[in-house]
Amino acid sequence: MSQEVEPRILVTIVEDKPGVLYKVSSIIRRRGINIDAITVAPTTQPGVSKMTFLVSTDEKTMELLVKQIEKVPTVISVGATLLEGLYSKELALVKVSTSKPSEREVVRALASKYGARVVEEKALTLTMEIVGEPEVVNSFIGEVKAIAEVVDLARSGPVALSR
Repeated sequence: MSQEVEPRILVTIVEDKPGVLYKVSSIIRRRGINIDAITVAPTTQPGVSKMTFLVSTDEKTMELLVKQIEKVPTVISVGATLLEGLYSKELALVKVSTSKPSEREVVRALASKYGARVVEEKALTLTMEIVGEPEVVNSFIGEVKAIAEVVDLARSGPVALSR
């Protein structure tokens, strides 16, 4: 009986030293797991950072990852949970080609529906910013792609806190 592969968040609190990201990500890589997204930022404590990884794996493999990562000397703590068990947000910047005025208005209406905001408007492109749960960001991008050509896209990956 195989366990279900689901999006999971691995949160690692580490000493802010060179090579820590490499060590932790190498443990994940050696298990053959793709890192779907990663964010790293300082915490409120000087010299300590939080690394948040989004991976798709099963519970058993995640438990093994946590045990291996805990052995890294510069790791202070590590925890894992399903993405749905956390409060998480993601930032995306989406640039679309909008040469037709009617297309531009439909994209603007879609941005309004999702709470995205237009950050730059040029003659042939519209750049929008959306902040939301990863599923909402995915939905927004999917709907935008159905209307206009996405010419550039940048995503932060999820930033998460426990509920």
